[in-house]
Amino acid sequence: MRKIIPLLLFLLCASLATAKGEKLPLAGSPADSLYVFHFVAGDDMFYIPWKGNEQELVKLTEMVKTLHADILNGRIPVEVDGWCTSQPDRKANLHTAALRSNRVKSELILRAALTEQCFVTHNHAEAYGRQKEANEKRKEVVTVTLRTPAKATAVATKAEKAEDSQTAQTAAPTEETATTPPAAVQETKQPVSETQPAVSTVTVAASPDTYRFAVRTNLLYDAFLLPTLGVEWRVNDRFGIKLDGSLSWWGNEHGKIQKMWLLNPEVRWYLLKNKHFYTGVSGNFGRYNIYNHAIGNILSKDNGYQGRMWSTGITVGYQLCLSRHFAIDFNLGLGYTRFDYDTFGITDGIRVYKERDCTKKFWGPTQVGLHFVWMIGKNK
Repeated sequence: MRKIIPLLLFLLCASLATAKGEKLPLAGSPADSLYVFHFVAGDDMFYIPWKGNEQELVKLTEMVKTLHADILNGRIPVEVDGWCTSQPDRKANLHTAALRSNRVKSELILRAALTEQCFVTHNHAEAYGRQKEANEKRKEVVTVTLRTPAKATAVATKAEKAEDSQTAQTAAPTEETATTPPAAVQETKQPVSETQPAVSTVTVAASPDTYRFAVRTNLLYDAFLLPTLGVEWRVNDRFGIKLDGSLSWWGNEHGKIQKMWLLNPEVRWYLLKNKHFYTGVSGNFGRYNIYNHAIGNILSKDNGYQGRMWSTGITVGYQLCLSRHFAIDFNLGLGYTRFDYDTFGITDGIRVYKERDCTKKFWGPTQVGLHFVWMIGKNK
């Protein structure tokens, strides 16, 4: 009987704790928070709205802000693990995993004001959780783990108490990212990983998913002996600023003339998931002196034109990638155009003016382009 009474008291205490929804933690054991972000096989871009990534990122950002002070002074490390198996060899898998880890870290740096020193990064040329056959979608992920001490967990738990029904599945807003069991969490620390050195470029505001600069030429203008050279600066993955310049300076003893220059600035907004389609606002300004030569032949064989022009309008276009660094850019501009000009003819080598101070205005095409693009500073 003496042995039964203490046993009954112990069972009674345990049942009361269970009824209150409380767990008996081990002394000094950390409470870890795991977040999983999915990536497309073979692609290192971080598609935030895809597969529950956006909800997971919001939860992680809120948790980081709650523990911000402890993270900044190093008491709570932010462990980032990239997992990749879709590339042809180990080196390529580790490179892609590193790029994906940097995408996620960049979002945390921008959204939660962290620094590179807050992260401990590991990258793996293998499937996450070693589920290489059971779950194909687990191969291509980045996991973020907050090693939260019990004292800091109490603060975070108080902030999350209203969402208690969801915290049981913190690591998984979707079916594919169900809460990882403790054994799988421990596997993320296997010695098969390789530590990724700090990459300072993630602090840059511009998205690293796209090229930073591009050099371009309009093949259609080139075909009409109006050589064109342009540059584009991608402010981030959604916005770009472009400037094209065209110059021709042809003429001969037979009176054929094509002397003109043209500037074409444009601001672009890249759309959709892959950011290949775009729309924008553009303008043109230039001067011309043409007669019976290439463009002049198209307009008139009897009249020459000398004057200036300007236009403004909207542009739509699409970039077709040919390789890692080269693309073809198709675009069309529509808007308002105005020409101010004099007309002339040439008789016995002498220019004879026919009309002065003429003006032509219309709504319609402002530009057309078939550009060959060389992309510089592209990671993908």
